[in-house]
Amino acid sequence: MFFFGGEMKNVSLKKAALIAIDMQRYFLEPGERACIEGAKKIIPNIASLMNEFHIRSKPIIFTRHGYEMNEDTGMMGKWWEEKLPMLEDDESHLIEEMNPAPADLIIIKKSYSAFHGTELDTILKKNDTEALVICGVMTNLCVETTARHAFMLGYQPIVVSDACAAKNMQHHEAALLNLSYGFSPTPTTGELLKWF
Repeated sequence: MFFFGGEMKNVSLKKAALIAIDMQRYFLEPGERACIEGAKKIIPNIASLMNEFHIRSKPIIFTRHGYEMNEDTGMMGKWWEEKLPMLEDDESHLIEEMNPAPADLIIIKKSYSAFHGTELDTILKKNDTEALVICGVMTNLCVETTARHAFMLGYQPIVVSDACAAKNMQHHEAALLNLSYGFSPTPTTGELLKWF
């Protein structure tokens, strides 16, 4: 049981999938354009979640944000006005620590939501998924948008508070505060693992 804006609700992990958002070199390696300072501290927590999901044979899905060369980047390109990650570049690949198992899936996304323009919803439905445990970067952009989109599609998002990171703590905490009020519980990794 977790708090939703002060009210207790029951959430089941029996039909849960783990989604690790954009754990790419572009966001986590020092010197990269979009490197999030301090984000590496969430890696052990994500690894713990991955281990638990592997032990329980539950689906794990990684996202990679990226574009083909000369592809129209739409509003993302207009908003950020900088070189976005290109799929053929090393910076777009997952960091070494994520190391997907053969059964894990990787989907390519081109917007903040992992559902928009991808096969994620189809994949989750095939696995009879009801809850989506979400971690990764950035809390206030791709993590939050994916959690809200999941909620609207009928999944129960669960955003793991210490397995997400943003450019600063204000953005991180504001996103978690908003999500916890009407969309998602925001347990720590330890709390979620105890719930299993």
